[in-house]
Amino acid sequence: MKLKFIIKNLTYVFAFTLSLSICAQNNETNNWLFGQYAGLNFETPDNVQAINNSSMFAPAGCASISDFDGNLLFYTNSQTIWNKNHDTMANGANINGNAGADQNSIIVPIPNSVDQYYVFSIGTDGFYYSTVDMTANVGLGEVIENDILLLSGAEIGKVTAVHHDDGQSIWVLTTKKNDNDDYFSFYAYKINTDGTIDNPIITDNLYFAGRKEGIMKFSPDGTKIAISNFLDDDVNKHLYTFTFDSSNGEVSNRRSLFTTKVFFEVVSAYGLAFSKDSNKLYATLRRQGMLDTSTGTVPEDSEKKDLLVQYDLETYNGGSEITILHENIGVTIPGSLQLAKNGKIYRALTESPDIGSDNVGVINSPLNLESAVNYNHTGIQLSGSFSRLGLPNFIQSYFRTRITSDTFCKDKVALFEVDTYSNITAAQWDFGDGNTSNDIIPSHTYESTGTFNITATITVNDRQITTSKRISVFDTPDLIASQELIQCDSDTDGISVFNLNNIKERILDNYLEEEFTFFESFEDADQNSNPISNPENYTNLVPNQEVFAKVYNSNGCPSITSFFLNAIYTETIDIPDFYVCENSDNIDNNDEGLFMILEIKEHVREALNIPITTDINFYPSLADAQTTQNDIRSNLTSSTTTVWIRAEESGLACSGLAPINLIVNSVPIIDLEDEYTFCQNEPIVLTGHNSNTRFEWLNSSGELLFNTRQFTSYTSGTYTHIAYKVLNGVECSNSKTFTLIQNEPPIFENIDVDLNYDNNTIVVEVSGNSNYEYSIDNLNFYGNANTYTFQHIPSGIQTIYVRDINQCEETIFKKLYLIGYPKFITPNNDSKNDFWRIKGVDTNNFESIRIFDRYGKLIAILNEQNSFTWDGKRKDITMPTNDYWFKVIYKDGESATGHFTLKH
Repeated sequence: MKLKFIIKNLTYVFAFTLSLSICAQNNETNNWLFGQYAGLNFETPDNVQAINNSSMFAPAGCASISDFDGNLLFYTNSQTIWNKNHDTMANGANINGNAGADQNSIIVPIPNSVDQYYVFSIGTDGFYYSTVDMTANVGLGEVIENDILLLSGAEIGKVTAVHHDDGQSIWVLTTKKNDNDDYFSFYAYKINTDGTIDNPIITDNLYFAGRKEGIMKFSPDGTKIAISNFLDDDVNKHLYTFTFDSSNGEVSNRRSLFTTKVFFEVVSAYGLAFSKDSNKLYATLRRQGMLDTSTGTVPEDSEKKDLLVQYDLETYNGGSEITILHENIGVTIPGSLQLAKNGKIYRALTESPDIGSDNVGVINSPLNLESAVNYNHTGIQLSGSFSRLGLPNFIQSYFRTRITSDTFCKDKVALFEVDTYSNITAAQWDFGDGNTSNDIIPSHTYESTGTFNITATITVNDRQITTSKRISVFDTPDLIASQELIQCDSDTDGISVFNLNNIKERILDNYLEEEFTFFESFEDADQNSNPISNPENYTNLVPNQEVFAKVYNSNGCPSITSFFLNAIYTETIDIPDFYVCENSDNIDNNDEGLFMILEIKEHVREALNIPITTDINFYPSLADAQTTQNDIRSNLTSSTTTVWIRAEESGLACSGLAPINLIVNSVPIIDLEDEYTFCQNEPIVLTGHNSNTRFEWLNSSGELLFNTRQFTSYTSGTYTHIAYKVLNGVECSNSKTFTLIQNEPPIFENIDVDLNYDNNTIVVEVSGNSNYEYSIDNLNFYGNANTYTFQHIPSGIQTIYVRDINQCEETIFKKLYLIGYPKFITPNNDSKNDFWRIKGVDTNNFESIRIFDRYGKLIAILNEQNSFTWDGKRKDITMPTNDYWFKVIYKDGESATGHFTLKH
């Protein structure tokens, strides 16, 4: 197998049809010779034996054939033909073939001559056939014609075969690349009943990007083709299926199958095999690695995996539905797959490209899905010989013949049928229980359960073929007849709504494991026609109506029984309302309450005097109560609502239906604030809402302080008020926790003054546990916080007053000196800004004013002698232009500072 290059081209597929009568179908496939001197014998399908006397080394493709009785005739690797004695057949050497090709040969019997065969081979330059005559050399055979060219070309690499729709001819299929583009086309050649080969039926419009490396297989029923392309570094084009018309040889409906579920992962396809029913496809894959999109190749050090996968062709929709059945990490080359006469699929195994394996894998149950296929990776040991890449190539319709019947039930009539490649003209059946039949499609009834071996010997094309199947006969459900569903009727007409599913537990013990269907007549039930479409909400047609239930168990076996629908009149029942508090769900003000189902049941039992033997269930609606659907089993959180009660006696007999109102009471009103502030030496008095009937006031330790409507306290702290109210006979409660804070006198924390002549700003901050208001005249107060800003305040002596908003405490105050002063002076005797002096405060309040230079040196002291005025001089020397600082010291000890500029 060549793995170095990706070749994008078009494959021609050639199909040749050969007229043939086959006896003892599958016996032609009794002997498999393949690999490194390996072989298998299927004479006993349940006990396959290894053959170890082969003379053939076949690294890849090969073929073998047996006679109608299953005796080995000859085998080939496409270059040499060996006879049944494992010697080279006369003229059987140097056949034009290619032993290294993946699928290089196939053997087809020639019709009307039971002893002659065509051997088709693929050489390096074309597709050939040779003719073998088994009457020569005392039954050892001779190649009487060899290397007859059917199709020339180097890009031919696959071949398979299947019966024609007429059941006598055979199609042989191969592939070749187009001469004028990179696609492959399909050729269908019919080999007629006289052995002649017609001109090909060519299908060349499918744009199939094929490759000669890989495998091609027909499905056993001849309707499908599967093709693998073994590519090293391409993310697609690995695996395809097509539709084949076995009546005219046309190929259509190209479909690509995913080989991986991972983007940019390269997974090549190789071996292929269909299940016996043609609905499952199996493939061997190799994970090459992740494609490097920058180079278009797979790195050489990528992790390799050898995979066996399954595709369910009945459900595959073009997505990535791949079931991985087995995988090996590090195995570099996958092997071929081949269906056998026993219905199992065998897998060629290798250790490496040059080293074979002494085992063959086996898919034991390929008709099943996923792990139920029961794959055994070391299914058969080859006893000293070795498997390589290939397994023998056969006409795939050899494996079609099978008994199709699947479900067998005790005391039930079953039809038996064989699916095969041609018309059946006669049949002999043995049902394995001592009974037989000569009908082609017989019916039979098993009177006991157990395992039985069915054998059918059919006549096809004047030859007999025997096939068998091991079956299990299962018991049918044991149903209890003449049961009754009793429903409550609101009038006297005997008509009501029933949930037919409620009968299940009355007619069958293990009803949860079975499938029920309901019918209005036995005939409908027997014929599976007109099932009742709404069994969970069925209105009976007549009083005491008989209804039929057809029940299938897990084995697919049915039984039918009937039961009766009885609607009994019951009077309407008045049930007292049931009440809960709005906060019973632990959530306030959501208008919902928590209704405890057990408490409602006790409420109903006491109100109606219902005995404990009567079951009570709750439903959202009357229809649900009638059909016993959507029952309310857990406690219900809801706003005020109405639910329905269904009372039942033993056996699901309805004894009453009635509504009950579930009402959510409103909770007591509490209109307290979260926090209250009160004055020292004065109590705070709070009052509960007048609509409530009972009151409790608790401290933070939970001690009861008052049980009256009014609450009085002199103490700060956290308290809880619980209010109670009786409504509809139910006392509901509500609670609220609040805080009392006793006022404390405020304290000045900070006063910031921004002096700007008569446009001063004052920011006052106080501390305390209340809100405060502020004034500068002790008459008009402003604010409601712990800080306030006064703006546009004139210079002079001002007093700030602060009191709490409730006027519980004494007002505090503080005197401020708001002095105005010039920001600069120009002492140049022009009578403008020649002197610096304080404005806004009477000089009688000053102790002194001191002026400093920028370095803190005392320049001047202003006092009463100089009228608190500075002329810009120190010791009669005018000071230079600069910034100067001053400090005002008041007689009461307060002081103020600032700075100004002297300019010249």
